[in-house]
Amino acid sequence: MTTTAETTPSTWARPGKRGRIGVIQPAPGVLLEFEWPLRLPADILFPVARIRMRGASAAHYQEIADLAPEYAKDLVTAGADVIAYACSVGSLFAGAAAERQLMEQLAAASGKPVVSLSDASMQALHLLGAKKIAILTPYNADTNALVSRYAEECGFSVVAALSLPVSIVTISNLPADEIAVLACAALDSVPDVDALWIPCSAVRTLDVISAIEAATGKIVVSGSQALLWAALRAIGVDDKLADSGSLFLR
Repeated sequence: MTTTAETTPSTWARPGKRGRIGVIQPAPGVLLEFEWPLRLPADILFPVARIRMRGASAAHYQEIADLAPEYAKDLVTAGADVIAYACSVGSLFAGAAAERQLMEQLAAASGKPVVSLSDASMQALHLLGAKKIAILTPYNADTNALVSRYAEECGFSVVAALSLPVSIVTISNLPADEIAVLACAALDSVPDVDALWIPCSAVRTLDVISAIEAATGKIVVSGSQALLWAALRAIGVDDKLADSGSLFLR
């Protein structure tokens, strides 16, 4: 007869034994769940909590932020070692100070380190030495202005904020190679920049960031890339990920 001790799983057999990234994401977003598994180091999981998004105004983004601490607590019950706030405009709409306050609230609620998509992007751009940047998004002009103000508040000179020819509703359907063509064209139109920031996590970037950098000689940081990088580093995973941009070689 088998004893209980013999059948108790080893802690080293725990799925996600190197770490679990607890992602808080607006309900419509799905692309992280498409892109990240193709890049994650072995033995990393990312349980996702989805918050209903009822609109795209400042009030709606604030509503998501107000609900987020309870979702952070839920992710702790899924074994999250770090909380990753994965809403691009929703993390920056009220400015950098408000974003830091939200991260502090999530940390207090969860007892875990917290990374936020926009803050992670800014850290990545600073690390890579960028000063003058272009921004490429599927947003309208008003939202691009909001994103630009945030980047400028964080110390960057924004040379241009350009809109992709596909709306936020359907941008995730655009193949990565087409994103690469559009990104290269955007950088060709504003040659006097150090870097391109693609903040929206609904844009497929991870497969082509390295190719864009190679073709243009410019730094490229995307929201989904930076959030994954910051979350991994927050839990002590410093793997260099091939073909994921210069950020993951640091």
